[in-house]
Amino acid sequence: MNFPLAGIRILESAHQYPGPYCSMLLADLGAEVVKVERPGVGDLARQLPDFFRSINRNKKSLTLDLKLPAAREILYRLVERSDVFMEGFRPGVASRIGIDSPTLQKINPRLVYCSISGYGQEGPYRDLPGHDLNYQAMCGMLECFKDREGNYVAPGVAIGDLSSGMFAAIGILAALMSREKTGQGQYIDVSMFDGLLSWMSTLFGIYFGTGQFGMVQDAGYGIFRAGDGQAFTLGIAHEDWFWDRLCLATGLGEYQGIRAMERRMRRKELVEKLQNVFIQKPREQWLKILKEADVPVSPVQKLNEVERDPHVLFREMIQEISSSSAGRLKQTGLAIKLSDTSGKIRIPPPELGEHTTEILKSMGYAEVEIEKLKKEQVI
Repeated sequence: MNFPLAGIRILESAHQYPGPYCSMLLADLGAEVVKVERPGVGDLARQLPDFFRSINRNKKSLTLDLKLPAAREILYRLVERSDVFMEGFRPGVASRIGIDSPTLQKINPRLVYCSISGYGQEGPYRDLPGHDLNYQAMCGMLECFKDREGNYVAPGVAIGDLSSGMFAAIGILAALMSREKTGQGQYIDVSMFDGLLSWMSTLFGIYFGTGQFGMVQDAGYGIFRAGDGQAFTLGIAHEDWFWDRLCLATGLGEYQGIRAMERRMRRKELVEKLQNVFIQKPREQWLKILKEADVPVSPVQKLNEVERDPHVLFREMIQEISSSSAGRLKQTGLAIKLSDTSGKIRIPPPELGEHTTEILKSMGYAEVEIEKLKKEQVI
């Protein structure tokens, strides 16, 4: 099968969440990803096996203690034949252990080197420790997540981790395209904080223009409860025609013709009218009525419902693979679907150091040399 990134080798030492998610996306598209892990410890995400398996498929695991010169020598030899190196240390650590961008790009000038960190490699906050929630707080994103009493709510999805992984993937692909023209690799500085701030672009656009945070949503945009207590969503963002269909379908014809800006101004009143109607019938009945009226409506699904959803299955967004350690393993599928060179889940997530011997032999190391490296705890 002709994969779009076939022939690209990525060395991944950026662990836990952003780096592995990024390299999994690229591995799904055909890149060969070698996961460089510390012997006996590995990626800290391995402490949560199901979490680890969810973002580390299509990779090989090589163990190297990069604090040791012999291990760095192996890495340097791998860098000579690789296209991308990823690291997720705090700024300055890669330089201290001799695997920084200037060092590795001197070995291989075509190397694309990507660093993923919390606040970036430069700036007043570069040395601050942090995790996803810290970056969301600093960039203003938590203003989007409040309950009815105005209390902040921590999102259940690691938005900064995922967004920085995607920005890193975009940056790597852009740098590889640039290399096709120049023959030279380059350095990529990805900040989780920067990525979240970029995702706030429209909210900041409104703030820059009005001085206000956000915009009151359309009365037809929100989460509602049906008579059986089940939740569903309406997705009328600003379309007058959807609102008019909703009014007719719910028996609120007297509110038909209210336009988008007025619906925002009267949101509290109109939402209350809708909710009072919705509690009169169970959710399934409302879903049927509103779908037939061509109104954007969706049930709030639990994970076990998503797993069985016919559209999810049709789109192959839940797939099952075989794993020697976990048996039959379910994975979310590939969100990028190319017509001619689509990606594929080829191999399960690796055991720690599973491919160390295989990789070293491919580099010309003899069996006796490999055994010596094992005894010296280099690998």
